Amino acid sequence: MKKQHIITPAGLALLCSSSAAFAIDFSADVVLEAQHQEETEYDHTFVRAEVAPTIALNEQWSIDGVIVLEPMDKDMHFSRRVVDREGVFAEELKLNYSTDTLALFAGKFNPGFGTAWDARGIWGEDFAEDYEITEKLGFGAAYTLQTANWGSHTLTASTFFSDTSFLSQSVVTSRGRTRLADGGAGNTEDFSSYAVSLDGDELAGIAGLNYHLAYRFQEHGDANVGADDESGYAATLNYTHALTQRVTVNLMQEYVIIDNFDSSADDYTYNTSSLITTIDDKWNVTLGYTERVIDVSGGSQTDDHLFQVSGGYDFGNGLTLDIGWREVEESNHDHDTFGLLGRYQFGL
Repeated sequence: MKKQHIITPAGLALLCSSSAAFAIDFSADVVLEAQHQEETEYDHTFVRAEVAPTIALNEQWSIDGVIVLEPMDKDMHFSRRVVDREGVFAEELKLNYSTDTLALFAGKFNPGFGTAWDARGIWGEDFAEDYEITEKLGFGAAYTLQTANWGSHTLTASTFFSDTSFLSQSVVTSRGRTRLADGGAGNTEDFSSYAVSLDGDELAGIAGLNYHLAYRFQEHGDANVGADDESGYAATLNYTHALTQRVTVNLMQEYVIIDNFDSSADDYTYNTSSLITTIDDKWNVTLGYTERVIDVSGGSQTDDHLFQVSGGYDFGNGLTLDIGWREVEESNHDHDTFGLLGRYQFGL
């Protein structure tokens, strides 16, 4: 008979009072955004908030997550929208174990693939968000190799499937619950999808030169009759250099290829470039350009383009303000957008 181990209330109290007990520590990063953008016939004002709490149980174990407030429908085709159809959902919620070189994690998370979807300017990430992998259930590990002269390099691998639990829902404005019957890449409720990435700094011993390489495979969902499995590659270079004591530039180049995008028969290619110039650690001017090529199965090729220029000021207390303009050619339709973005970041 298997021996059972029972923790009594007295034993739990003793455990919590011992030197090996969890020392719970709570912290959180908060980002609040308000954005207004106008096109010829439409304008849209909305807010977005992101709260990233962390509960440190001890030096190795922690629980973290990301809670997001944003519009559930980002369609601009309304004459005027002001803070409309906003919803709240849990984008990540996972258990972590970490040491100086090893990290293990399990729960709901965003597997690493590409970096251009992280905000650069007001709209620099718009096309790149297509291929960001979010809200997956699974587990993974990361190993970091530190070198004396060639920087640090982290290999990360994870296996996952689309979140179909109650956490896939949103409140305030409902977006519905994801179901297996919805199909889509990675929506399999088994660990048949995975991502592998390698990230490092000081590439070739050059200070400020960082890289990201990644591969993803997502099996098609049960609802995708006749669909293909999705696979993709990402390669990124990021270089930061101080031109003078006052002026710093950051250049980023990312190239992504995805076959059978979201289990469709179409192949997508993305080429993203951006330049951020920072003056006195306060002022910034950001240029961004993305070309998206869609090779439509049985049809013609589609070339989409996005160019954005924005500038802003960092007040040094967590508050930044940016103003900008973008031009988008998408599905043979051109449109210009003028926008304002206010962002406030702080920690708890």
